[in-house]
Amino acid sequence: MRSLRRRVAAVAVALGAALSTVVTAVPAGAQAAAPDGAGARGEVTFAVFDTGAGIPRDRPFELGELTDHRIPRETVERLAASERVGAEESAAAPLQAPPADRNDIEGEWQDRDGWNAVMRKGWWDGGNSGFGMRKIDQKHNLSLDAVKATTMYPRPGPEGKENIGGTTWNYRTEVLHVECSGWWIFRRCRVTEVMTVRAGLDYRTLDDGKAFGAVTAFCEGVTGRCPDWVRDAVNI
Repeated sequence: MRSLRRRVAAVAVALGAALSTVVTAVPAGAQAAAPDGAGARGEVTFAVFDTGAGIPRDRPFELGELTDHRIPRETVERLAASERVGAEESAAAPLQAPPADRNDIEGEWQDRDGWNAVMRKGWWDGGNSGFGMRKIDQKHNLSLDAVKATTMYPRPGPEGKENIGGTTWNYRTEVLHVECSGWWIFRRCRVTEVMTVRAGLDYRTLDDGKAFGAVTAFCEGVTGRCPDWVRDAVNI
């Protein structure tokens, strides 16, 4: 009996030492990865383009889950630390007449179906006339990346990519406004608003052998400038 008790005591000591090692090791690693500073707590708001990655719209989710929906871990950790992620708001003054460089190309990419899309510098007169990047940026507060995302990830169905006559096509996709509260990547998040972005592209070929490209892009139901949170979407 005494021998059995000694064996039980020895096992208990060994288990205690092992558990002590585990308990002390886990918090040390967690503390390094999960800062407890002011930026790691409180409310965080941001937006994401719906790329078809399945971000939940009808239920709460944890901020850390975004890595399962094609959002880079680095981006998620910056959001968890309450750092700014996204483009800066445009503040450029509109031009009053078409400039000589209005057809210069500022971006080229491929849409969802591999079509060669183009963004030209364009112009904007401060009213309704204009096209391209200057009008999209200065009038509607959208970036080149926002137009790319809209054409690369249009919503499913015929309205996602719709021919509206000749060589002109409209693209539509949704941007999700997300609000989170709590601590670090364990904040509880939910989609609070959905905005539709529409981009119009003309694929007729100009003298330089490339498409005319983006005519305009804007937020449906919004007069003038899109909300900053659309432009600042973290995954474009």
